[in-house]
Amino acid sequence: MKKWLLYGLFAMAFACVGCADNPKTENSETVSVENEDKVIAEENDSSVVVKTDSIVEEEVARAGKLGEVSDTVISGVKFRIYRYHFTSKDFEKTINFTLPMLDNASVQDEIWKNLLKDSYESKDLDKKLEDEFASYWEEYSETAGQEANPYSSEDFYSMSWNIEPKFVEAGCVAFSSGVWEMFGGAMHPEWGSANYLFSLSTGDLITEDDILDKSEESRYAVARKLYSLLKKYLDEEDDGDDVDVSMMLNGNFSFTKDELVYSYEPYEVAYYAAGEPVLSLSKDWLKPYLKVDGLLYKYWFEK
Repeated sequence: MKKWLLYGLFAMAFACVGCADNPKTENSETVSVENEDKVIAEENDSSVVVKTDSIVEEEVARAGKLGEVSDTVISGVKFRIYRYHFTSKDFEKTINFTLPMLDNASVQDEIWKNLLKDSYESKDLDKKLEDEFASYWEEYSETAGQEANPYSSEDFYSMSWNIEPKFVEAGCVAFSSGVWEMFGGAMHPEWGSANYLFSLSTGDLITEDDILDKSEESRYAVARKLYSLLKKYLDEEDDGDDVDVSMMLNGNFSFTKDELVYSYEPYEVAYYAAGEPVLSLSKDWLKPYLKVDGLLYKYWFEK
């Protein structure tokens, strides 16, 4: 499933409702968002909790107790964390966004727009989320706060959207954006995730054209290698035949200090039970197929 299909899930999710995770600090390679109990800040008073007071409407006050906004710093870059959760018997929703706070407002806005798409505007995001989650207390007032029951009715809906930074390195920031959805009566949930790589100086999305040699031979070699790794992942034999492998270069990639990593959605390149294949190409194998004046070549071989 390509990125535009993933955001089809986003659009469907927001039509249905009608209206977290926290990264570890100072990790230049991988930043996971696994512990909801920890909000790590590297500067005093940098954790800012959403506040409510007596003039705020009752629903907003209750929503504020379920929402939190805080700041953290990763590899010298400041990020803002938005964590909101609502649950009732027939509906639940979770938002966990960790977004960069940059000195250059236009660069920041470009990155936020790419990550949030048409679902949210970046301006006053905390207020928009607070209002949205307050509205759920009104709409689902009879069972608000109860544990969700996916088998309670065919109208049941559950959605979780997580945007987390994976690393800050080489003047870039990489994000994983994932959606998990469950519909009443469904046999299994639907989910998908996409990787995004941005320049911290321009906000531009970095694509395969920015890192790989554009020749047809080079592109085929990389795609064919990924296909071979996929067959190994599936525990299937690769007969070496000349096959169409264009689907392997799906633009859903990130990188580490040593590897280029491609990710694939359920059903994208394999059957559902195969999950989300993650395939890695070493920098040494990739070197002949890289764009010599591109970001990855410079980062890996010209430091």
